[in-house]
Amino acid sequence: MRTYELALITDSSLEEAVRDGVTERVESIITTAGGSIGEKATWGRRTLIYPIAHHLEGFYSFHRFQAEPATVTELDRVLSIADEVLRFKIVRLPERAIESGKAPLLKGAAR
Repeated sequence: MRTYELALITDSSLEEAVRDGVTERVESIITTAGGSIGEKATWGRRTLIYPIAHHLEGFYSFHRFQAEPATVTELDRVLSIADEVLRFKIVRLPERAIESGKAPLLKGAAR
């Protein structure tokens, strides 16, 4: 299994229950395929640098997980058709970054 990080920007006007539903869907896809969920970080509502689909704000969350590449392909497919998701990015973490504790996305979560 490989370690990945998911950066997820959802519509900031959504209710918390809907945002939690997106997170649960992501976690369900990963765990159903035999993966595991690691750290999570929430940056909350932030102003976007440029409008995305006429939205000026987004809700940022980050998730670290371990999964097989096929699971990441399925996760990519599901998130790309989800109406609640404005943008997402899945990044595979190199082994040396994991060992040294330098995580690209979660590192700035303590803002």
